[in-house]
Amino acid sequence: MKTKDIPVVSIEKNAYRNYVVERISDEFFMVVQQGPVPDSAFNYPFRLDNLIVVMCREGQGELVVDFIRYEIKPNDLVLILPGSIVQLGEHSDDFFLYVIGASQSFISEKSMKSNIQLFLHIKDNPKVNLEQKEAEMLSAFIDFIHDKLVRVDHACRREIVQSLFLGFCYEITAVFQQKMDRNPQPQSRYEILFKDLMQLIVAHYKTERSVGFYAGKLCLTDKYLTRVIREVSGKTISEWIKIALIFDAKSQLKYTRKTIQEISNDLNFPNPSFFGKFFKQHTGMTPKAYRMS
Repeated sequence: MKTKDIPVVSIEKNAYRNYVVERISDEFFMVVQQGPVPDSAFNYPFRLDNLIVVMCREGQGELVVDFIRYEIKPNDLVLILPGSIVQLGEHSDDFFLYVIGASQSFISEKSMKSNIQLFLHIKDNPKVNLEQKEAEMLSAFIDFIHDKLVRVDHACRREIVQSLFLGFCYEITAVFQQKMDRNPQPQSRYEILFKDLMQLIVAHYKTERSVGFYAGKLCLTDKYLTRVIREVSGKTISEWIKIALIFDAKSQLKYTRKTIQEISNDLNFPNPSFFGKFFKQHTGMTPKAYRMS
């Protein structure tokens, strides 16, 4: 799936009153939360074109990454890879986060390519709970980066922040690697198939809606794959495809100026009327009503 399929959301300086966002152009940003997460913040799915690090400071909440829901609590660290589809779910009033993001070019300029490759095996396990000492160390690191980021008149501000973020990424990589080595989590054949299916759905949901297509890609029969996915996830393959379509439709309705017909065409529905009926069936609202809500 291309990045344009689900709109990329940038965080503007004044987008949310409870945030202070410091940035270096469109290459790097850091969100310092000054109050509870606003109800409007990230309520709708969007695609990230950056590497994002989220660290929970207080409270509890839910984060949906590539349609999988994760429970987030204090000292949880979530590493979200570029291209992931993200949505903030329900959360407590005292949900406080650190959020740091960097473009792929900002990272690769400092020879992060090999580190990014290390991150790829984290894609299926993006969340880790930090020990208190680890949380304190990373929090101090974040504060240090922030101190350098806010020096907007410093001649070498970009280079300093870039180098510090590289070190921060290596610290995160070490934490994830240590956790995985210490607590290996063997996956069953069924769990591996489910994750393989989800990757295929993320890549093809706009054009491929049949179980047969995905079964063929995995070299399995329709019946066998359907049984496995229902057993692992409690949902059918068709239900997961519909979830992906609704995520995309909601995002385009909220974050683009496309007409409903254009969105219908983009998602390969036969006509806007069919798209409208599908959307209302799964959300209880028409596309127009959802856009205006």
